[in-house]
Amino acid sequence: MGDPHDRPGMYFTGATRRLAEEGLFVEPSGAVTIAGLPKLVASGRVDRDESDPGQIVTLGEGGTPLLRSERLARLCGVRELWIKSDATGNPTGSLKDRSITVSATKAREFGYSILSCDSTGNKASSAAAYAARAGLRCVVFCPQETPLPKLVQAVFFGAELVRVRGHYSEINAMYRRLIRSGRVKWYDCGTDNPFRYEGKKTYAYEIAQELGWKVPDRVLHPAAGGMSLVKTWKGFNELERLGWIDRVPRMTAVQAQECAPIVEAWARGDREARGIEKRPTVASALGVADPGLLGTRALETIRASGGAAVGVTDEEILLATRRLAQEGLFVEPSGAVTIAGLPKLVASGRVDREESVVCVVTGSGFKDFERIAPMVRIPERVISGYEEMLAVAATIPAGARDEPCGRRAPMG
Repeated sequence: MGDPHDRPGMYFTGATRRLAEEGLFVEPSGAVTIAGLPKLVASGRVDRDESDPGQIVTLGEGGTPLLRSERLARLCGVRELWIKSDATGNPTGSLKDRSITVSATKAREFGYSILSCDSTGNKASSAAAYAARAGLRCVVFCPQETPLPKLVQAVFFGAELVRVRGHYSEINAMYRRLIRSGRVKWYDCGTDNPFRYEGKKTYAYEIAQELGWKVPDRVLHPAAGGMSLVKTWKGFNELERLGWIDRVPRMTAVQAQECAPIVEAWARGDREARGIEKRPTVASALGVADPGLLGTRALETIRASGGAAVGVTDEEILLATRRLAQEGLFVEPSGAVTIAGLPKLVASGRVDREESVVCVVTGSGFKDFERIAPMVRIPERVISGYEEMLAVAATIPAGARDEPCGRRAPMG
């Protein structure tokens, strides 16, 4: 059979699997270092070194980019706009990594062997990755219509995936009943986990630090259950009590208009969020028809901070993904709602044009690729040789792009 290290194609595939066991989703060409390391160790060119990685389960989450955009500030109608991009900076491509690192750490600390959650997709793939990193098994429950890339990512990391008919709020109720029944001995990193959401406070810490301990006038955050908004607000309040910042921002929730229980409750002046009938939306990760206590906490945060809540249409959401693409950011529809919501808030007078604003974007475009792929056209024509390349180059107009990415069809 020979040395398996001498069969690179097979071993590169093995390397992607080994990286998946660590919670890393890597293409074969990016896995070559892992493929080569055993051979270097076997040859004596690399020494063996045993080390204790510590008890914190981490994949290097957080510290995501905070990007100023003058172009989007003009389009949205505000003085200053920053984009906090968890879509491009977190290990599994979404905001969930901020909190699941805490869950996985606690699961290992408490001696559990299985990490579990219910999820619209992003939490499932994150839980699977961090469970792999911690050496734990993982069980995830997702709605039947969950985007395929999120399911693939979770399964690739080794999760036991259970697909469930029904909308997320129904699945959440069944899952919580299962956990509370005592019939399974899993560590839940879902709604009822008292530790997980503390990881979301890091939004506040990072925004304040990167702005030189100055605070924006307002932070916009996508809202499903709304707890990211709540915990970001908590983080800012902690910094104010410590004396590191001198004020706190107004917190504003953005939801898909087709599934917006928090927005509807805020518009009515209700103190509690009530369940609504779920309608389809391109922002599938935000499809929580009944946020329950989490939604009520979000309403409390909005009021306490002097913030607001706004719903956006599917058309506005898809336009926002194109506008983010102009900034070089590939964001799934669910993660782009803040960019859709800001101009509506300005137009209605709920956001002043002189405000400085941070818009959080939360999930990579690769997470919901099936939604984004139809927005572009891949050219059918394939050229041959330099002369055809030169001819095509001559047809491409000069000058700056003047429309959102994804609209102009590529040259045919």
